[in-house]
Amino acid sequence: MMPLDPLGSPVPHPPMQRLLEVHEVAYYLKCSQETVRRLIREGKLTAIRLGTQWRVDPLDLKAFMDAHRQASNGNGHGA
Repeated sequence: MMPLDPLGSPVPHPPMQRLLEVHEVAYYLKCSQETVRRLIREGKLTAIRLGTQWRVDPLDLKAFMDAHRQASNGNGHGA
């Protein structure tokens, strides 16, 4: 059943995006898989644990990258 907005009109669910594996996140960030796991352990990158493996929502990766970009721009070292 589709959720309804306050006026009773149907609101479609946004399409689910495929979760990224650690090696894919490492590719995007141009770092090692161990660095990605460390960022997850330190709580700097939001991830979902599935058994012994981690998955990252593409929106969480984008938020991490945006935050990192803002931080480096704010201290005079970014472009």
